[in-house]
Amino acid sequence: MRRFSIAIVMGLLFALNLPPVSEAAAKFRMKIHTVGSETHASAVSLREFERYVEERTGGSIEVSLHVNASFGGDRQAIEAMRLGALEGGVVGSSIVALFEPKFNVFEFPFLFNDHNAAIKFLDGKCGKILDSEMQKQGVRIIGWGVNGFRHISNNRGPITKPDDLKDLKIRTMENPIHLLTFKLLGANPTPMDFGDLYAALSRKTVDAQENPVTLVYTSKFYEVQKYYSLTGHIYAIAPFAVSETFFRKLPDEYKQIVMDAGKIYTEMERKLTFETESNMLTELGKNGMEINSLSDAEKEAFKKQVMPVYGKFTDLVGDELMDAALESND
Repeated sequence: MRRFSIAIVMGLLFALNLPPVSEAAAKFRMKIHTVGSETHASAVSLREFERYVEERTGGSIEVSLHVNASFGGDRQAIEAMRLGALEGGVVGSSIVALFEPKFNVFEFPFLFNDHNAAIKFLDGKCGKILDSEMQKQGVRIIGWGVNGFRHISNNRGPITKPDDLKDLKIRTMENPIHLLTFKLLGANPTPMDFGDLYAALSRKTVDAQENPVTLVYTSKFYEVQKYYSLTGHIYAIAPFAVSETFFRKLPDEYKQIVMDAGKIYTEMERKLTFETESNMLTELGKNGMEINSLSDAEKEAFKKQVMPVYGKFTDLVGDELMDAALESND
């Protein structure tokens, strides 16, 4: 099944039948940031983006991928893209929301019931609305990758009820909705750049973290965390963004190539994420992590406790986006 799916994605690379590209007078360099490791789905898919863009432009756009937060965290990457100092990057939606409040729609706990609901929301008019808003901030979204549901790992024990989080020092994203969510659950949320997280867990600066399966596995958090509880509290979106300053400098034919390559990235990244998640969970267990699932009733207890988040932050997003997100579950 995996080979068949990847074959479909690879076929997309040659299915667009773009017209021949004329030689460019200038050569463009495109540095791309990601906090993930070279084995994460985003990095693997970015390699296909790199290959496609360089081939279709005859090397006139030279792409270089920088993994493991080598340019700093997502916030620094977005700021650099806005200034035109960095050409592109895969960034977490919770950090994007610091620049455009409407992106907070992705940060509400227990908003999407499953993968399909999140994809339905992204690929509809709402994705276009959010891209338009970010262009005003100097950043263009060319791909909508996903990391999947966020779950909690720690060294104290399984998390099956809100009381299990009481006073637990947990690294969170630098986002007000995330912070309030974990405060309502009784935890001690501690914002921190992802690039600093492994060391902080190793040194016990924090005792817990919350991330999707793919990031937990590829970042080897199993080396410093014992328990992984599948709370599925927030669905993690990872937009692929490019600097609007950089994009506007490109000839029209190159702009189209970059946009088409963004679509290829999106298709491959999603398929890799969905297909590898189950295997990665198994591997986490083999590497010493204790994995525990939660029943619907157990998840409902968490959901009930964090409902005040909606009353406090829905105005940041607006009724149109929030209603569309909720309706995507139908």
